[in-house]
Amino acid sequence: MSNINPIAINIELQTLPLPQQGFGMPLILGGAATGVAYQEVTQESDLVGILPADAEYKMAAKWFSQSPRPEKIAVYRRDSDVEITITQGLDALKLAGKNSWYALFIPSRAKLDLAEAGDWCGANGKLFVGGTTDKTALTGRNQIREAYLISTDAANFPEVAWAGSVMTYIPGSATWAFKKANGVVESGFNGTDTNAILNPSTGDAPGNVFAVMAGVVVSAYGKTTGLEFIETIVSRDYVQARMLEALSRLLIVNKKIPYTLAGFALVESEIRSVLRDAGLKGIIAEVSSDDDKTRSDLNDYQYQVVIPQSLDEIPANDRANFKLPISFKFRIAGAVHYMDISGTITV
Repeated sequence: MSNINPIAINIELQTLPLPQQGFGMPLILGGAATGVAYQEVTQESDLVGILPADAEYKMAAKWFSQSPRPEKIAVYRRDSDVEITITQGLDALKLAGKNSWYALFIPSRAKLDLAEAGDWCGANGKLFVGGTTDKTALTGRNQIREAYLISTDAANFPEVAWAGSVMTYIPGSATWAFKKANGVVESGFNGTDTNAILNPSTGDAPGNVFAVMAGVVVSAYGKTTGLEFIETIVSRDYVQARMLEALSRLLIVNKKIPYTLAGFALVESEIRSVLRDAGLKGIIAEVSSDDDKTRSDLNDYQYQVVIPQSLDEIPANDRANFKLPISFKFRIAGAVHYMDISGTITV
């Protein structure tokens, strides 16, 4: 039998998955004369080369003791004779590709170490959560990517418990304020000192504490030393990461994105998809009034995307470089942190 086959069928795959930046896994960075290799574990008993008496082990145990239970933690003990500083240890991990973690903890309570860790995270898109008994650690700090938990019980790493009580949630769906955490006690300061930590005078940054509210020990108020609320920074990072991933995938799986209005529409679609997802997750505020609609393109969430409607709108130099200028803005949903309530009694 003779066969002919004039039909050729080729199906091109456009299903390439890209690695996603995670926001639920932290790194514990220790340091000793003998280092221990980077490892990611789902329970503290799986740690290799780190014993139950070690600070890193105790921190991991505090992390996994929260409810809902966090999934994973990374641990690295740098060889302090080789990677002498915290910066050197973190740089070495980044160079080695061990950079999928988001928040940083360190066992050290020393003021200079805390500042160094916060500065590194500020320069590298991470979040540092430090713990100390020393209120003067807040003096002169101003970094939107670091938050300090001030407590007389700092030796038991309450900042790890605090982060563990929040980081299991989807970014944007929970605030870092008013969180109960397993294995923590009230921070141990009087009312004057607590107020000074939360609402510092000029020159000092805000810290965070565990305090009693209605008989329950909870966190207050979830601020960075740069005066931003932690969830605001995490939400921004989430949107930025997901947008970078979506647009990178668009460029990779297509032979090209044409420099035409049709090509621009493909880019716009990816951006809007990320912003709508952020709305669904509680990061971007919903539209609930006519005033809200003025900040919304589609009347679902309060975001707007501005994309060229003709090639003539694009500056000549951008056109020559095939550069597409797009902008967007959104209103963050936020969370209630304070209340000011007035009432009247009549007879």
